[in-house]
Amino acid sequence: MLIVVIAVFLLAALLLAAYGHHQTRQSPQVDLREKLKNLAKDPEAMAREIELGGEKKRAFDKIDFRSLFARFTGQSYMDSLEKELTQCDIPLKPGEFLATRVGVMVFACLFTGLISRNVYTALVVLGIASVIHIPILKIKRSMRVNKFVTQLAEFLVFITNSLRSGQTFLQGVDIASRESPNPIGMEFRLLLKETNLGVPVETAFANMLLRVPSEDLKIVMSAFSIQRNVGGNLADIMDQVAAMIRQRIQIQGQIKVLTTQGKLSGAIVGLLPFALGGIITLINYDYMKKLWTPWWDNPEPIERFLGPLLLGGGILMELIGCFVIYKICDIEV
Repeated sequence: MLIVVIAVFLLAALLLAAYGHHQTRQSPQVDLREKLKNLAKDPEAMAREIELGGEKKRAFDKIDFRSLFARFTGQSYMDSLEKELTQCDIPLKPGEFLATRVGVMVFACLFTGLISRNVYTALVVLGIASVIHIPILKIKRSMRVNKFVTQLAEFLVFITNSLRSGQTFLQGVDIASRESPNPIGMEFRLLLKETNLGVPVETAFANMLLRVPSEDLKIVMSAFSIQRNVGGNLADIMDQVAAMIRQRIQIQGQIKVLTTQGKLSGAIVGLLPFALGGIITLINYDYMKKLWTPWWDNPEPIERFLGPLLLGGGILMELIGCFVIYKICDIEV
């Protein structure tokens, strides 16, 4: 029965992947500005596009995963998840992401149960699969923000050169975004699209700050806003901001080098009990299994709760120690 269920899940995943690939190949790759420009020339075509827009949805989009999961998680969690997916640059809606998570959890649990023939192992894998997305999203968001900040200083130099050659700020952003790699090029192209649709530049910057939560980008946004309200030479301001961002990156690199030894020591000390426990388990399994044997399966009354309590307390103290070492080595610039 488990083999049949796993086969059904695999078949459904393959069908969804094939359907998504087909829709991507069939969808026209038209720039948003060109599409709006063409529709503006023909008012009847614009009205027809608005009227028929709801009928062009994919069949998969008709399933309202957001409303389905919002009944259990709440609307605030769905909004927070949507913001986090945007920051990680994951092209999935919150409902689709949660549906994928549920599918991965069920598949991992069934597959582990089929292989190990152990209910407890399957439940442990189910618990790990239910929270494994948290560190993955944080790492992906951190990598994207760091890459954006690394490219920001050079991007500001492009804008400064454009401003000194007589172009406006948005014209300089347009040139720099076409010459810069992602993610900074993609983010500033999206800023240009918003401004072309009538969104103020400050609001477009605020929207970018939601997608890329960076202190350096906040400094650039503040400098631009102050210059628009007070006045001044924008080229010199951007040049000074770029120099400051370079200094911040340099100081952060020095701090990272100096704290590497502490982080490595914490990782070794944190992993040492697990490695030692695994070696002892391989040598004498009957001696170590008392730590995780459930109380209803343990024949000795004294060891029914003592083993799980010791194991849980050890893991808790390990987590507290790793957290303290991380906070000591985490120095903000």
